[in-house]
Amino acid sequence: MCFGGTTLQTTKRSELPPWLEDAYKRLTQQAEAAGGIGAQYVPYGGQRLAPFTAQQQAAMAGATPVSTYYGQERQAYKPYTDYATQATMQAAAPTTGMVDQYMNPYQQAVIDTTLQEQQRRSDIAGQQQAGQAVKAGAYGGARFGVQEAERQRNLADLQSRTEAQLRAQNYQQAVGQAQEQQRRLAGMGQQMGGLGAQRMQLGAAGIGGVQKGLQGLQQAGAQQQQQLQQGMDIAYGDFQKQQQFPYSQAAFTGGVLGGLPSPQMATVYGQQPGPSPAQQIGGLGLAGLGMAGMFNMGPFAGSDIRLKTDIKPVGKSPSGVNIYSFQYKDQEGTYEGVMAHEVPWASVMNDNGYYIVDYSKVDVEFKKLN
Repeated sequence: MCFGGTTLQTTKRSELPPWLEDAYKRLTQQAEAAGGIGAQYVPYGGQRLAPFTAQQQAAMAGATPVSTYYGQERQAYKPYTDYATQATMQAAAPTTGMVDQYMNPYQQAVIDTTLQEQQRRSDIAGQQQAGQAVKAGAYGGARFGVQEAERQRNLADLQSRTEAQLRAQNYQQAVGQAQEQQRRLAGMGQQMGGLGAQRMQLGAAGIGGVQKGLQGLQQAGAQQQQQLQQGMDIAYGDFQKQQQFPYSQAAFTGGVLGGLPSPQMATVYGQQPGPSPAQQIGGLGLAGLGMAGMFNMGPFAGSDIRLKTDIKPVGKSPSGVNIYSFQYKDQEGTYEGVMAHEVPWASVMNDNGYYIVDYSKVDVEFKKLN
């Protein structure tokens, strides 16, 4: 290499056919529009969860009155069952106190009258015996005394047996009456228990009917809610498909382009001025070669993002290619152009391992701003 003349550098690159290059360009623009830096998140504006239907709300509102009605029904038949329980307990074997209630209150008067009558008859018999003894001249004698004592003993025995018999009869009658009352109480208890059971059955039937009605409302409402939820799920699924449609198109197109055979690529050779003598003397080497595009030598410019700093987006080209302002590392001045990785159809890697852009293939002008 001499310093007195111009050194040409030969560049070898693989180039796509124009129709394929245009397809890649459109694909990149489509991907940038769908999911690039400027893409906006689109929230779903529809409803996701189906609310309770009117039938379900009515069923839930009716549950509380049913519970209250059930409690009222329990209070309604409780007096019947309580009375039946009490009557059944009282219908046991009659106690002494129960029997005393049915003892004849005039029993003592009957006994006293009977005993007095027996006493009167005994006295008459005694007078007769005394009269006979007087006639026989034996009154006051030992025989008369024995007869008188026997009469008094017989009277006492008769009165004792009579009183016992009368009292036993009165007690048996009282026991019979008490037992009859117990049987009546037991029958009344059974009747009241039956009435309570009937009232309970009627209440249960009423509650059961109301509950069935509420269950029917709940089931009908649940079916409507399910249908509404299915419609909301379908709408949300359609929204997701709409949001994914651009990506699906880009993926499909990318798959088609990526599946094209390798012979679609063409190898192109070109020449451009090589490193200046000053760069060679200064030992810039690869960095100098990578920044050759700053001097706008031919249609190529060094546009590798690794060579740039202070990168700022300033707009888009008519075809949608992003335009940036930037500075080259270790180099003064601000430039305007594209990023090589965003325009793959116009980029090629040079021998230094950096990407350069063929600006004749993009609608952006590479220029120095200051």
